[in-house]
Amino acid sequence: MNIEIVGHSIVSADGKIADSNRQMPAGLRVDADWRRFQAALDDSRLVVVGRRGHAVHSNSGRKRLVVTSSVAWLERDPADDNSMLWNPDGISFARVLAGLDVSEGTVAVTGGQGVFDLFLPGFTRFDLVEVAGLTIPGGIDCFSGGPPANMLAGAGLAPLPPEPLAPGVSLSIWRR
Repeated sequence: MNIEIVGHSIVSADGKIADSNRQMPAGLRVDADWRRFQAALDDSRLVVVGRRGHAVHSNSGRKRLVVTSSVAWLERDPADDNSMLWNPDGISFARVLAGLDVSEGTVAVTGGQGVFDLFLPGFTRFDLVEVAGLTIPGGIDCFSGGPPANMLAGAGLAPLPPEPLAPGVSLSIWRR
């Protein structure tokens, strides 16, 4: 298999992806990042998203794998023909990829926290966008184990120099 597993997240300066109500604050919505992110998803063979993200962001026709405990192992989403519901406790990711006939290309992993934690050991790349000056007290961390940079480094990824996307917003690409 020739698969690249790429994580995508935009975080506050304190590493949060959402507020305490699990909502993405307006400060994390950056047009330059959104355009870059959507282009990356368009170029992916498969998009992996958590149940909440799937419910909030409608699918624009991409092949989607929704991480959820609401199914035994893998089944088609009755509301979206392009989406499969996947319980990682029921079947391995490798078997899912084989069943979906995905043996090469990019798999984009878009979160949330539980999904990022699940894929942390397997990421070949992680695109981390940070919004300087924005903090989200009591918010949801990108990774449950600590700040994104610490978690990515601990998983064996190293950052390239950050590149600016907008004033106060930078992209760091972490690679294995």
